[in-house]
Amino acid sequence: MTAQAVRPCVTVVIPCYNQGDFLPSALKSVREQTYEPVELIVVDDGSTDDTHSIAKSLGAIVISQENKGLSEARNVGLAAARGEFIVMLDADDELLPDAVAIGVDALISSPHAAAVVGNCQSIDADGRVLPAERHVIDTTQLYRQWLANNFVWAPAAAMFRRRALEQCGGFPRDLGPAADYAVYLRLARTGSVLYHPKEVARYRQHDASMSRDPVMMLRVTLEVLRRESKAAPASLRSDFRRGRRTWRRWYGEYMIERLRSDWHAGERGAAQGQLALTLLWHCPTMVVREAGRKLRCLLAREESTDPQATPAAPPTGRASG
Repeated sequence: MTAQAVRPCVTVVIPCYNQGDFLPSALKSVREQTYEPVELIVVDDGSTDDTHSIAKSLGAIVISQENKGLSEARNVGLAAARGEFIVMLDADDELLPDAVAIGVDALISSPHAAAVVGNCQSIDADGRVLPAERHVIDTTQLYRQWLANNFVWAPAAAMFRRRALEQCGGFPRDLGPAADYAVYLRLARTGSVLYHPKEVARYRQHDASMSRDPVMMLRVTLEVLRRESKAAPASLRSDFRRGRRTWRRWYGEYMIERLRSDWHAGERGAAQGQLALTLLWHCPTMVVREAGRKLRCLLAREESTDPQATPAAPPTGRASG
């Protein structure tokens, strides 16, 4: 028996809903892995585009179902997987060539670990690498770090032991794009997650991404923390409070910028109303701060148009002309 024959199989599951435009790049990135054997499963979650035919033509195992959502699609792929290890690759993301090999080496070297996570490159819709700021990760306190910041930008940056993922129940069906965050916290709470700083995936940012919906993202992220707090040690209550503040500030600023942009574009409908109500409910301090800023701008504008007002000095402090 050759050394390659005893290598553990890795299953890559790609849930896809109407992302046929990105799917070929995701499939190509799996086919170009330096590691073998790799099983490739595409779960067509009720797509109305050509997802099914694209996946078939590129040699993937295809499972078709009615649209049931991202978590359900991942769990269906998990149930069908034969690999000892598993990677969840979103259809709009990509794996880097050594991603599978790096994950397998890490999990084989640490038999106690349920999962290993790495870093992502950030790319635009056309695949161009975007500048990105990374947080310094304290590997001795992954759980506490995760409470305040999901530093795993895309699920493809993680590799799981299939059995461990099955035992924790897979991906919660009602948490949508934050379901992977819930899984990371659940596994990290028991100290069974490894972190390495290597880049293993490419995280695509585009307008149709679910992460661009701040109302939904804030709701499901806070729900993840609410559920996780029930199982966490009481000594970490302050960390949960800090985490909630961090997520409210992150998505609150996003919502304020979206409202500001929509206002200037003349968009003032139901979507903007939902943004405003979410801000008022979850981020009242930010609303007060923004209202104060707008009032100061209004007063400054009125002063600048007052014929009796003293002209402001130029930036250099010298008289102009």
